[in-house]
Amino acid sequence: MKYNKIFFRTLFCLSATVALASCDNDDLIVGGADTGVIGAPDGNVVYVTDAIGQSDGSMFTFSGSGTFNLYARTSKAIQGNCSVTFNYDADVLTAYNAANATDYEAVKSDMVVFANDGVASFEAGALKSSPLAVTVNGAGDLNPDRIYALPLSFTVSNGQTVGGVNSVVVLLRDTSKYPGADKTYNGIPGMKMIAVVEVNDHNPLNVMGFTLKDSGKQLFDMVVLFSANINYNDQTGRVYVSRNENVQAILDNRDKYIKPLQDRGIKVILGVMGNHDMSGISTLTPGASKEFAREVKQICDAYQLDGVFLDDEWTKYDQAASTDNPLFQKKSYEAASRMAYDIKMAQPERLVLSYKWDQLYYGVPIEGKQPGEFFDYVLNDYCDEANPVDTYPGLRQDQAGTGSWNCIDADWYKARWMPGFTTDRGDKVLVYNDMFSLTGMREQGYGALMIFNFYNNPAMRLTESIIKNLGLTAKAFYNADLQYDGIYYPADWK
Repeated sequence: MKYNKIFFRTLFCLSATVALASCDNDDLIVGGADTGVIGAPDGNVVYVTDAIGQSDGSMFTFSGSGTFNLYARTSKAIQGNCSVTFNYDADVLTAYNAANATDYEAVKSDMVVFANDGVASFEAGALKSSPLAVTVNGAGDLNPDRIYALPLSFTVSNGQTVGGVNSVVVLLRDTSKYPGADKTYNGIPGMKMIAVVEVNDHNPLNVMGFTLKDSGKQLFDMVVLFSANINYNDQTGRVYVSRNENVQAILDNRDKYIKPLQDRGIKVILGVMGNHDMSGISTLTPGASKEFAREVKQICDAYQLDGVFLDDEWTKYDQAASTDNPLFQKKSYEAASRMAYDIKMAQPERLVLSYKWDQLYYGVPIEGKQPGEFFDYVLNDYCDEANPVDTYPGLRQDQAGTGSWNCIDADWYKARWMPGFTTDRGDKVLVYNDMFSLTGMREQGYGALMIFNFYNNPAMRLTESIIKNLGLTAKAFYNADLQYDGIYYPADWK
């Protein structure tokens, strides 16, 4: 039987297996595995995984200190007593770096604590060991922009080892030195900055480059991936969350496009809007709404997202009103609020944001709860001066946002930010600086500002002015100077 090393790129960078007939006999080999060994009839294989059974899992990220579990698993039930003991072993990383042309630095041994003296035990007949809890305390000494390694070797209970590799390397990252995104003004919580990024064209990582100069805090508190959609499949009879290739590419590569944002304290929100059929934010019947909310939760769970942004647009409302399909109804404020309610009840720990438009202009109580209890933030359209508190019962002022800004519209941009600029929009001349004042928003207790179609592409003509006026926002909202790192992230998944 041939044993070959297999290298994993993320959590378990070097997995190892133990081939054995039983932990009670002497015919025992500890070594690296190839996938052909695991199901081999002539030997049992014990291998190392994370808590959900993955050998190729995500990197373990923690803030200050954190605990993860290692498990030993076996392809055949253990026929006796068996245990695997893990130990810190710096030589393992030396060998790993040499074999893989990497230069990972090991965390110090005194940063690592093993529960149960490093022992993971199998019960007789088990396929999975008890968990071994491993705690890592970065002690504030680890660089958050650097990946470190925890090198481990292990032995089995009867001590018989013959050849092979009995080692595991776990990749670690401590984000505790990132200052986060929670900001203040004169000691009170600051307004939330929400970047809505059109991911068909722009990389959400670009929001990371804007920080407050003295504190290092991120300027943006949230980034909305705009946008997934709500659609109806007439073949299956289901309403579902659809994602185009750009949205899906970002979700599928969360370690590259989502996790770096979250590591810095920026919440990542999934946009959901209509998509040219009769399914929409405001057209589902109660049963269909609840079922759709379950799928939204599944997606947020799968990709570890922080919330949902609802936008009631681009739906065939007339078709929904005239169909006899029991999933749909005439659009209504009640249906739009019910969707938000169902999503919030399915995952109360996550945020629900409303773009106050169409049937989301008014919030309606659902099941005895006021809209302010299941909407976390309500964000006005660009020229809407009305206070969302007046149309969403129970909403606090610090949950409301006004003065939204569309980055791609030059006229709206100029009028929104430049004193004295006016623009003719049909039969009405708007002077935006009179309508919206950055300082006025803060003084009136508004809690959020939405910047739609955010980008900082140096090839686009408004970028320089966008950056300049983000500086004005930082000064008005937080009395802080803005710092921009100058890094541009292209939409490199396309």
